[in-house]
Amino acid sequence: MEEFFFLTLMNYKDKITPKREECICLEKRWRCTVCGYIHTGETPPEVCPICGVDASLFELVTDEAQPVAAKADKPIIKPVTVQPDKETAIRQALYRISYGLYIITAHADGRDNGQCANTCFQVTSDPARIAIGINKSNYTHELIQKSGKFGVSVLNQTGHDYARGFGYRSGRDVNKFEGVAAHRGESGVLLLDDVLVTMEAAVTGQLDAGTHTLFLGDVTAGEILQEGDPMTYAFFRATK
Repeated sequence: MEEFFFLTLMNYKDKITPKREECICLEKRWRCTVCGYIHTGETPPEVCPICGVDASLFELVTDEAQPVAAKADKPIIKPVTVQPDKETAIRQALYRISYGLYIITAHADGRDNGQCANTCFQVTSDPARIAIGINKSNYTHELIQKSGKFGVSVLNQTGHDYARGFGYRSGRDVNKFEGVAAHRGESGVLLLDDVLVTMEAAVTGQLDAGTHTLFLGDVTAGEILQEGDPMTYAFFRATK
């Protein structure tokens, strides 16, 4: 009798309890009409992270609904038939150069400072040598000139706040490291904790590039702190 009552109850529950079904959420896709970049979201991005045009040059892709977890589309490459004016062409050409975002740090005369920069690249592997581009008016430039050393912290893709905090104000006026988790490297420069990797370098040469100085440095130390993809300038602009 008890077994019969149990089976009857289970059958009744099956009838009144709806079965849960997986929901495939769909999102809109927007295509840049200039370069073909595809953006997923309710609205187009303010600026195309590839070619730099504004939201007015994006069109809604209506050919088919795409699941959020769908595999990324193959990049669309198409020729540009109408050339913009010279100034616009130069600006958009520069947007297509791939950049990373880095926090460049320096220490001299008992003072620490850091700034966000997008120019840091490897020059040679043996010896390990890198170069950075720093604006001459920046406080970090002054400290590098005095000490002959600099640090590089490579941002991960959640490093937006670091890019803003070290990029939109001067170290002459504020302590940019206040509230930031950091540690001092072998050379004495401060390095961020929440980043992919860090490097320290000793300046071996410099090139006057007008508004900027290109510092050449031999890498003297490095740390691998996290796994993940580095922050790029295009990714920062598309997700800020």
